[in-house]
Amino acid sequence: ANNNNSNNNNNNSGAAQTQNNGERTAQNASSGGGGMFSFLGVGGSAASKNSRSVKSLSTTEENEKFFGFENFGNTCYVNSVVQALYATKEFRGRLLAHKEQEAPTEESLLTCLAELFQQITNQRRKTGTISPKKFMSRVRADNELFRSYMHQDAHEFLNFLMNNLCETLETDHRKMRTGDEPEPQTHWRSFVQEIFQGCLTSETKCLQCERVTRRDEPFLDLSLDIEPNASLSACLRKFGQAEVLRDSEKFRCEYCGGGTYQEARRQLRFASAPKVLALHLKRFKYIESLGQYRKLCHRVPFPNTLRIPAEMMASGQEKDGQSGAGGSLPPLYRLYAVVVHLGSGPNHGHYVCLTKSGMGDTATATTTSAATASEGTGSVPSDAAETSSPPVPMSVDGVDSPSDSQAMSPTPDVECDAASDAAWVLFDDDLVEVMPTESLSRFYGATTEGPLTAQGGVGTSRGGGGGAPPKPLVKAEPNTEHGYLLFYARC
Repeated sequence: ANNNNSNNNNNNSGAAQTQNNGERTAQNASSGGGGMFSFLGVGGSAASKNSRSVKSLSTTEENEKFFGFENFGNTCYVNSVVQALYATKEFRGRLLAHKEQEAPTEESLLTCLAELFQQITNQRRKTGTISPKKFMSRVRADNELFRSYMHQDAHEFLNFLMNNLCETLETDHRKMRTGDEPEPQTHWRSFVQEIFQGCLTSETKCLQCERVTRRDEPFLDLSLDIEPNASLSACLRKFGQAEVLRDSEKFRCEYCGGGTYQEARRQLRFASAPKVLALHLKRFKYIESLGQYRKLCHRVPFPNTLRIPAEMMASGQEKDGQSGAGGSLPPLYRLYAVVVHLGSGPNHGHYVCLTKSGMGDTATATTTSAATASEGTGSVPSDAAETSSPPVPMSVDGVDSPSDSQAMSPTPDVECDAASDAAWVLFDDDLVEVMPTESLSRFYGATTEGPLTAQGGVGTSRGGGGGAPPKPLVKAEPNTEHGYLLFYARC
């Protein structure tokens, strides 16, 4: 049930803890109570916010509900992750069905989350605020890390919640089996694992005898190292990049002299791709020279659609059935939820969630003709250049090499149903608002980490006309709102 991928450890867990939400409070005060997202055209009182939300969301699916959550003291990390899970329609449906079909059990995170989801779906209104008090109490009862009022890491909470749900479902399944039932031939999997779990194959090739040893590593999410101005596909390829094991990291080969240590080449590939691909961008890095964590503000665009790089698929593994230059193409995914971290460092910040209305359903996809599929799938602007245009369905990342681009090009493609028409909805704790699609690029990150600019504005150190003295160079404040957790549904 647990996420066993050894390469998926969050080395910066807990780095984003804070004792108070000072940044959000300061921005609210400076904007006259307009809220953190005044740059999106979101402002005014809570009442006017909700009234505009109802009007804006009236064009989305009739049965969809959009409810914010009350904050119980730096619980934005919980609120944001739960909103992303609620936007995962198959997960929501399976959880509610499990609640109705299974016999009542003792209270757990599973039952509390199901009750919270049911409370939302039973609302007559389309939008409003709900208090997740019972769920939050259960979280604190089950894990002492979350009992304080310090702000915690959203990825660490996601890991804890998913593993807890898997363990509870497996325990319930064992209780339901009678002693007379034969042992199942295949390993039982919970609906959480059926939706979120994929499998990586670690291929280790001994450089002495050249034999390959394979080991499967299941995962519920992947943690990706990031670099400045890198595409998401490039981050995925780096995750699966081959490494040579030498010196103290040598591989113990069973085929060489009864298990001697040899130099080896190890690489990760997808043995099976999950229905929902959850990606964690590792934005908190420990700097040894400073003895502390630092937030990486690197710009990493997350596209509307994402295809797993072909070279990361293990040979003979599943494809999506579409034909390309090199045969069947790897699975295609659509973005439907983003957990955003706001703040310039690991010691303060705030989490919000963006979800795409009418999406999150892993079972809906439409196949289009080559002519239709080619529309809107041109090359994406270079990741090195800041752009305010809406994210387009990505087939080729601007920073990739020509060979990579050729491997990624579509001919034809599977387009995700309603991928371009659905609106983005912002959940900032109890506040709910429709967000302009073009504003999504703001959360990609900064092209530079605090460039030098002339004080008082962008410019150089040269003086103005008339012998004006030169303006001193100062370090500009980088963009501090960044995508942290990305949720992609398989088409």
